[in-house]
Amino acid sequence: MAPISLDDPTPSEDMLVAWSKHVGRAVADPKALHRELTRGPTLPAAFAAVSRRHRTAAALTLGNTTLTHGEVEEQSARIAGVMAAWGVGPGTRLTLLAEPEMSVVLTYLAALRSGAVVTLAHPSYTPVEIGRTLSASGAELAAGTGESLRRLVESDPDLPVLGLEPADREATAEILADRPPIRDPRPRGDGESTAILAFTSGTTGEPRPVPLSHRSLLASIRGVMMAWRWRPNDRLVHCLPIAHQHGLGAVHIALLTGSHAVILPRFEPSGLIEAMHDEEATALFAVPAIYDRLLTEVPRKVASLSRLRLMTSGSAPLPAELGHRIAHAVGQLPVERYGLTETGLDVSNPFEGPRIAGTVGIALPGVELAVVDGGGEVLAPGETGEVLLRGPQVFDGYAGDGREGFVRDWFRTGDIGTVEEESGHLRLVGRSKEVIITGGVNVYPREVEAALLTVNGVVDVAVVGVPSRRWGEAVTAFVVVSGISAEEIGSRVAAVLAPFKRPKQIIAVESIPRTEVGKVRRDLLAASTAIDRS
Repeated sequence: MAPISLDDPTPSEDMLVAWSKHVGRAVADPKALHRELTRGPTLPAAFAAVSRRHRTAAALTLGNTTLTHGEVEEQSARIAGVMAAWGVGPGTRLTLLAEPEMSVVLTYLAALRSGAVVTLAHPSYTPVEIGRTLSASGAELAAGTGESLRRLVESDPDLPVLGLEPADREATAEILADRPPIRDPRPRGDGESTAILAFTSGTTGEPRPVPLSHRSLLASIRGVMMAWRWRPNDRLVHCLPIAHQHGLGAVHIALLTGSHAVILPRFEPSGLIEAMHDEEATALFAVPAIYDRLLTEVPRKVASLSRLRLMTSGSAPLPAELGHRIAHAVGQLPVERYGLTETGLDVSNPFEGPRIAGTVGIALPGVELAVVDGGGEVLAPGETGEVLLRGPQVFDGYAGDGREGFVRDWFRTGDIGTVEEESGHLRLVGRSKEVIITGGVNVYPREVEAALLTVNGVVDVAVVGVPSRRWGEAVTAFVVVSGISAEEIGSRVAAVLAPFKRPKQIIAVESIPRTEVGKVRRDLLAASTAIDRS
């Protein structure tokens, strides 16, 4: 086969072969596939078309509430009319505190329908973190419900904040439903308009805005719909946070296929198994930490997962050893997949095999993949270099930074990997970026370090991700201190860091190892024998 060329605008033969394996038929017309992935033109328009065919079928379950596809469409349209009365329209910047509640999901869908740009904030954020998110996103309005709403109100006293439920009046005087709808608007916007403003981190550790268009989000979800053979009779269960694309993807995939997604408010091993049984689930979305806890805490119940049509693993590397343990207990290896905030879902082990533990699979429909050396030359299979991606799933560039991070129209992921010679599967071997993935959630060392350095008595600090059976990676802080204990540091930093960002371990050291130019030797710290790797 001809080698991949970064200058060739057409997909290589290798990519066509990968796409064909995923969809179970020959893919010979890349342009037709592109049109199929991106038709819509917006998420709400695509959801509306599906709801007309599946009006009475269950769509979403959160808590004790289940809505059909028709009800989701009707209620999100009504809420969009109410939001219009509050001034929400095309381009409005809305930050939504993403509690796992039906009112939050409907508000998210209504905002997209209005043409707004939505930023989803994690409900465990502290007021400091919420304030930082509001500032970085340029929020003109914020909304939320439940126990996290008070923190949202506290984060920026001058920003209009809407509660989503009547009980929220205790935290804020303004409730979304207080105004009658102006109209029942049709979905607004186009495929190129921004749907979600997500955030990732660059070399400075500061949040970088990542505009995700309707087109890229549609292509990302439709790619896995094809590859994983999604059907209207599928019932997906998961307990992942909807503030992150992995958890939110369940909403998108259900509304794009006419299927049913059940989103649990939190992870509890027995509760997850019981919910899958009660709902007669056919599919599970999970992260490696969830699988590990299922095997450790409810080993006798794990075999019941054998009834599932599909189990996936993402957001963090699935160790081959853990994959084999799952396969032994359940009878199938989870379908591990790979993607980034900037690029959506890009690579997956095939649904119809072979699935290879320790690899993330082959390029999903529409995605092109290349591995390059430090000079940008494409490497042959078996050679290790940086992973580059191209396709409709990939974003168009960071807000304010143009095409930084791109080589021509290929995005540099910062991940290091190799394409195996025999299988063609991508195996990731490291990350050039410093992000820590703990329990499937991204944590940026520089943000945690900055918080620790605000504590009196912390002289120097370095934060690393340490391999952990339970978390995938555990946030671990090495600190040089004066007159303060590790316990005191942990207590004080809790006020400014969400629970998933707080160090699992704080280890006092005499000095932080650095290079001659002052860069932290994180490799030396991560290899320390002082670390508890449980």
